[in-house]
Amino acid sequence: MPTVVNIAGTTPVDDPSYRYKMPLVCGKVEGRGNGIKTVIPNISEVSLSLHRDAGEVNKFFGCELGAQTTFNVKTDRAVVNGSHTDAALQAMIHKYVESFVLCPQCGLPETRYKIRIGCIYHNCAACGAVEMVDMEHKLCTYILAQDKKKKKEKKKEKKEKEKAEGVTGKDDASGKKIKKSKKTSKDKDGDDGKPKKKKKNKKRKKDKKDKEVKVDDYSDDEKKLSDDADDLSVDSNVGVDDTGAIELAVDGVRDFMKAKPNAGADEVAEVVVNQQMSSAVKSHDKVQILIRAIITPSFFKEKQIEKYAPYIEKVTLGNPIMERYLISAIEYICVDKPKNFPVMLKQLYDEDALQEDIILAWAFDGRSVYTAEAVDEDKRSALRAEAEPFITWLQDEDGSSGSSSD
Repeated sequence: MPTVVNIAGTTPVDDPSYRYKMPLVCGKVEGRGNGIKTVIPNISEVSLSLHRDAGEVNKFFGCELGAQTTFNVKTDRAVVNGSHTDAALQAMIHKYVESFVLCPQCGLPETRYKIRIGCIYHNCAACGAVEMVDMEHKLCTYILAQDKKKKKEKKKEKKEKEKAEGVTGKDDASGKKIKKSKKTSKDKDGDDGKPKKKKKNKKRKKDKKDKEVKVDDYSDDEKKLSDDADDLSVDSNVGVDDTGAIELAVDGVRDFMKAKPNAGADEVAEVVVNQQMSSAVKSHDKVQILIRAIITPSFFKEKQIEKYAPYIEKVTLGNPIMERYLISAIEYICVDKPKNFPVMLKQLYDEDALQEDIILAWAFDGRSVYTAEAVDEDKRSALRAEAEPFITWLQDEDGSSGSSSD
């Protein structure tokens, strides 16, 4: 029977009836010389009692001890380079609990992580407090990277599941997803076996074109929006000042991409930065420069956002502030055609160029310092109204899956 102790931070908890327990961490030194290392056999038991990932706990050892760490999920093997005593490892555990497990308000280990706009919060189930962790600690970089990785994997699994099940993305009256069904020859042809004649119906076509694009239609199968494709074009003259410094930079990027159509993301990103610097505009304007250079009136049909997503990520670098300016750039080019906005927003989200937290922050912040001057309050409200179904869908997804990390 392994020895258990009270879950405590740097201040011990001596109450024998304290119900929060954890096993004492134990290490096993292996190797010799430069290859000496400490294996932690019960890392999973320790992390499970703290409701945290074993890899995260092991990474904390590395951050505090200045040692390289590895954790293999399949073999459940945690390794910390160097020779470390059980007492030293246990002291590190108490420090970890103090910073990343205990609620700052009530002091109980009833917290889960809630990650919003690149910041990590303690969400306490005991007292309801939501407090930010010490974001200057090196472990925060690891936690944010793992959260992003999990979201990508979850999104990928969902896409594969829907593809396997043939889900159309549309709901029936009962709220259940409708599955695609293969057309039979009888469906294609008339009852007599002869091909059906296509009837022209101008009124029906007009109604379909004027129909509002709904969030349930946003899926990986872009053909679902093809009926509205004519209405999903970008007006290249919207709000553009041809004499402006940004427009000159945009022209420079376009000229480069025309001269070198097979240029990679790194090359284009470098040109964007050079154009931004030579035009003497602000650093965040490079997002505006890139978006206006790559998005054309045929963005939807040519799947330009899908094609150029790696270029966008090279410029934003996953920085929350730069992603806010990315939304600002999309607002700018969609200001006269707001129906384009939610489509672009959803495509950027699907390509992981925009994170869920950033989109929700934009939705509820109102007009802010990120918003372009050309987009006044009324225009932004129109864009926000078009994006409402997508925002609701994101909130439903967030509510069903949660933003916590065990």
